[in-house]
Formats: sequence, C-alpha cells, structure tokens
Amino acid sequence: MKDRLLSDPEFEFDYAFHGLSRPECIICTAKAGTFISHNPVGVIHIGPDGKRSLYGHRDLVKSDQFTPNGIALAQDGRLLIANTGMEGGLWQVTRDNKLLPLVNEVDGQHLYPANFVLADSQGRFWLSVSTRQIPRSAAYLAGVSDGYIVLIDNHGARIVADGLGYTNECRLSNDETYLYVNETFARAVSRFKVKGDGSLGPREIFCEFSHGDFPDGGVFDSENNYWVTSVVSNRIYRVEQDGNPKKLFEDADADYVTRAEEAYQTGCLSSEILYSDSGNRVNHLASISFGDADLRTAYLGTLKMDRLPSFRTEVAGQRPVHWEWSF
Repeated sequence: MKDRLLSDPEFEFDYAFHGLSRPECIICTAKAGTFISHNPVGVIHIGPDGKRSLYGHRDLVKSDQFTPNGIALAQDGRLLIANTGMEGGLWQVTRDNKLLPLVNEVDGQHLYPANFVLADSQGRFWLSVSTRQIPRSAAYLAGVSDGYIVLIDNHGARIVADGLGYTNECRLSNDETYLYVNETFARAVSRFKVKGDGSLGPREIFCEFSHGDFPDGGVFDSENNYWVTSVVSNRIYRVEQDGNPKKLFEDADADYVTRAEEAYQTGCLSSEILYSDSGNRVNHLASISFGDADLRTAYLGTLKMDRLPSFRTEVAGQRPVHWEWSF
C-alpha cells in the first residue's frame, strides 16, 4: 500500500462531529450511523441524517463511577458499554434506552476497570479488564501484569486470558482465528489463537514498543495490517503480520514524552502525568476506526478533544461484523 505522509507538517486532518466529550471509542456502520462514547452520558449516536441522540444516561451518577470507554453494537440492537469508572462492569443500553448492568463480576472478580468490548460474528463478546489494582493508576507500571480478558457467550461469562500488562483494546483478526490484545503498560501487542469453544491458546508476543509508546487502540485493515494508536506520544503505527511496527504519524510533545517516560521508568507515572495535555494537532490518541461507505476514512478517538480528527487512507479498513446491523 502507498503510505499517507501523516507526519508531513503540511498534512491537515479533517474534523468530524464537534461537541463531544472524551470520545474514546467509535463505531462506524454502513447505514445505522456512528456511535461514539460520550462522558458521562454513555453513547452519542449520530444518525445518517446528522441527528444526535444520547443513550445510557443515569441521573446523579458521578463520572468517576461511570466512565464510558469501549462500546459495541449487538446484533439485536443493544449498545454495550465497558465502564472504566469505579463502578466497573459491562453495561447494556436496551432498545427502549434503559441502562442496565450485563456483567459486573466474573469468577469472583469485580470487573473494574472494564476497558473495551468487542462483538464477534458468533454473537459473543470479548471484554478487556485492565487490572485488578485499585486505583487503576497503581498498574501504570511495567511489572504489573494482572489484566485479563473475559468472554461472554451462551454459556455465561468466564476469564479466558490473564496476566496481561494493562489490558486495553482487543481485536479479532479478519478471519477471527486470533485475538490481538493491546497491553498498554507492558508496551506490547499480544495475540492468542482462538479455539472453537472460545478458549484461547498460549499468549504470543506479536509486537513490542519502546520509548514514549503506550499502545491504546487498535484496528485491522482489509489487508490484515494492525493499526495502533499510542497515548502520550500521539503516534499511529501500522503493524504488518511480521510484527514490525511502521510509524505513520507523530504529534509528540518531546518534553512531555520525556517526563512521562521518566515517570514510567521510575514507577511514578500518575494519572495527572498520563492525562496531561500533549501534542499540537491531536491530544491523547486513544483509538482508530475505519468508516464511510468505502471504509477508507480513519476516525481517531481521543481522551481530551471535543471532536474526531479524521483522514483518508489508501487501503480500506477491516469490515466489522456490525457493519450492516441495524439500530
């Protein structure tokens, strides 16, 4: 594929959907519009006609208790929300707009902080839980590996992978034979062979990152390349199947990256440092999703901006299982 020169100083992003709040996760569909996590409400839905609707609102709930992070669309029209707030858990927004808990505990583990949820073609859901540490900032270390993956299917919910270094977004390969997991503070992407019953094979290191990089979001394109966004450094990588990351974009504040890196190396990385403003054109890149009719517009989710930076790509994104689902 021909690379976009995203790091060219003359490159300009387009911006979509202004007026957002912590738009960490984005779901693009063919006909049902776009869904974006929206703090503290839950999900903002932007229909094909541009009309906005809010789903998942609860009165008198503080944002530190309910912080919508990863979201997914179910085939029956429900919205699922991974709550990274202290209340934790996987929540569902029913067709009549009621926000209800779906899974709050698995194998005796309270699901805090639930980070990301992914639907697959078999009607199953894959949920990443970043850590068992309370507060979660205690896991902003290289040596803490207590994140895990929960599978929710017709048999219930169960932990299928454990011992991960701050589990963040997870994605299935185009043929759904491998589950790829971003381990933010292990600075790696791992993958697991998916067995027929949903259980996972041994953990394999697919890709590793270094100075200033903390992999957060990820998505596949149609050629089975894995695109990764890094908070702190505001970088976008494309990782081919040999595991070699190629940097496509960087909008890093060098002083801030150095400060965060030193704090990480000395075990002092805090939420205050991690969520400090960074970059000139983008701020805390957290995810990437492909949309528009040809799946060749990349939308970037962020933790700090009120809109979505976007750009056109030479290769289409992976066609998600929810692409043709209605809402």
